[in-house]
Amino acid sequence: MRSRIVLRNPFVVGRWVTGVNHYGRQRLTQYLLEIDNPATWVVGTRRMGKTSLLRQLEWLTQKQESDLVPLFWDLQGCESAADLAGELVFTLESVAERFAPFGIVPEALENKSAAIILRTLSRVLSRAGKRLFLLIDEAEVLIEIGQREPAILGQLRKAMQEPWQRTIITSTKLLSRLNELEGVGLTSPFLFGFHPVNLWSLDPVAAHDLVAQAQNPVALTVPMSQADDILVHTNRHPFLVQHLCHLLFESNADGTGYFRPITPEDTEPDHLLSGFFEIDFQHLTPTERRILLTIVRETVIADKALYASLGDLDPGRINNFLYGLVKLGYVRQVYGQWTAGNEFLRRWAQQNLARLETQTESLVSDANMEAMLTRGRTLEIAYLRAEAERLQEQLRILQDAAAANASPLSPQELARAIESQRQELSAVSREMKDVVNSDLIAKLSPVRA
Repeated sequence: MRSRIVLRNPFVVGRWVTGVNHYGRQRLTQYLLEIDNPATWVVGTRRMGKTSLLRQLEWLTQKQESDLVPLFWDLQGCESAADLAGELVFTLESVAERFAPFGIVPEALENKSAAIILRTLSRVLSRAGKRLFLLIDEAEVLIEIGQREPAILGQLRKAMQEPWQRTIITSTKLLSRLNELEGVGLTSPFLFGFHPVNLWSLDPVAAHDLVAQAQNPVALTVPMSQADDILVHTNRHPFLVQHLCHLLFESNADGTGYFRPITPEDTEPDHLLSGFFEIDFQHLTPTERRILLTIVRETVIADKALYASLGDLDPGRINNFLYGLVKLGYVRQVYGQWTAGNEFLRRWAQQNLARLETQTESLVSDANMEAMLTRGRTLEIAYLRAEAERLQEQLRILQDAAAANASPLSPQELARAIESQRQELSAVSREMKDVVNSDLIAKLSPVRA
């Protein structure tokens, strides 16, 4: 039941991770690397791993043989167009050796606008047969900058969607406000053309690996029932898994690590978590808030009762918002009934229910979010269908190789590869069922008498 030679708490809480410390997201990272669309918006709640995802993409593509040349651009703290340009030059200076082979000198780009710098980089790299891979974090600052300096948004949007480069923006839902700004010199909403992707919980296999620290030199041996208990409380939220495991981890005098049992105090949201939940709540639309608080008020609630409690809302609209709330982890279904997305969130929301119910106004509008949810759902269906076809073809190739005894892999390795492929295909099939099939429609649509 216990590991050997674990000298310190192995769970990383509060900072971004890459490489062996980055668990899961393999299918998402592959998708983000291969997608044809030049611009992608990855949306997630606070502490969902957005920065780690970008840093992992940077880590994967910084190799010389990659056709993508990554540039991680953190916008946090920028308050003006000048700040954006200055931070971009500083970012280039920090990875100058990556761009030096292409004759790019950061100092030569000083005193130029961010849009000019980006277009210069992408075109220089394009002439060398490479593509700029722009990875933008904390993009919400563009809202206030755009309000003060409207022209910058149109310039940046054009630069970020250059066909010979790739751009990935990560942020919370608040960034959708960019689409509502007026008089910014845009011929269409800022995020129009950005492919939306939701960032939510780890898949079950990756989440179990994270609990057991399977990618570390010395893994923990965790009873399946105990690992499952951790994942039920956290709903596989990467930060919450790390947070809870960090609390539960103990070690003997010889350094042997193990988990103690979960107590009610362990899932009490501390000041830090409460702050994150408060921000996440502020990023919900008015209708999303009503849906979440209705669910929280009842602890668990069936479809029919939920629709009745929100009787003034069209069930189709509720379904659309539920899709988004599930995707970002605000709510989930347990044994066919709706409940809060994780135990920490449930306790925080119930403790603050009276106060939260008075907060009916939001910076994020229902209409804007509904349109984005509808588009995101359509794109997700297309992606999942294509992914299922790809995985099915890979499985067929492996099975044919096994039948013909024509694989360079050993029989044991080939068997593991086939089983892994089957698991991935099964996971995609489940996701597709949750979005397309009649079982999902029954889950997200009114219950007929």
